[in-house]
Amino acid sequence: MELEKSKDVYPIPAIGQLAIVLYYPPIMEPDMDTVASARPTCGTLYRLFEEQCPFLAFLHPAAIPHGDVRLADRALGHMRGQAEKVYLGACCAFMIRPASDWFAWAQAAMTYTCEHYGLVLHIARDEGELWGRTADSIAKHAMDALEKEPKNTETWHALRAELCGIPREQLDTEYHQRAGWGTRCEPLNWQI
Repeated sequence: MELEKSKDVYPIPAIGQLAIVLYYPPIMEPDMDTVASARPTCGTLYRLFEEQCPFLAFLHPAAIPHGDVRLADRALGHMRGQAEKVYLGACCAFMIRPASDWFAWAQAAMTYTCEHYGLVLHIARDEGELWGRTADSIAKHAMDALEKEPKNTETWHALRAELCGIPREQLDTEYHQRAGWGTRCEPLNWQI
């Protein structure tokens, strides 16, 4: 069955001078006699996301830092995989720490990704992090507590681990002493 484009048009904030209008296909109403839940499967969400990619302003080459479409595609794939993990209930949040010159692009991509998977975007600017979390009060409480907790304390590490679904027995309260901790994921110069 082919989806028709909805007559509803949702503009998104322009990036630079770029302004593209998104068209969202209508959500199919399931036949409740044949399904156990109206919640879409991850496969359905993935397909709908793929169908929207040509219309997403942040995926236009002019909106991508340094025109690096390949890196943007990989980063978006990572965000989508993490969002799907949260959507499926494996954990209640995920976090990325983009390079500073990719932060605005990553925020636009995370905004769309979180909305698509029904997650809440949380911006921790001081840490240079973007979080996608469930909308429930438990995740909100943990996120609020994390923001108030001094950095690198045992509780701070425990809250981050809890949000990201790291088992308690694997909690590392000295994580900040690992090589590479606190650095941003700087883009590589792809030569192919």
